[in-house]
Amino acid sequence: MAWRLSKFAARIELARKLRERGFYVRWHAYEFLLGYRGRLIGTLFLEPSKGRATLYCKRGAPLAEIERALREALSEVAGGVKLEVKEVG
Repeated sequence: MAWRLSKFAARIELARKLRERGFYVRWHAYEFLLGYRGRLIGTLFLEPSKGRATLYCKRGAPLAEIERALREALSEVAGGVKLEVKEVG
């Protein structure tokens, strides 16, 4: 169901679910700028046609906690999306 993320309504739902989990979310099309605990942590890129989401995350961010919350939100909105996390900076 990764293709669901190609729908505008599904991306709105994803933004809402991330906000419910304490994230700051600002998004445009398939790119989400994410903040957590008062800090910008990275950018999430969605590729629904490939069934993939990639988070480019700043070093030093609480990765395990962030990754778990992202996986939960993604699976609730569009199950089957593969999440890849890359630390940068």
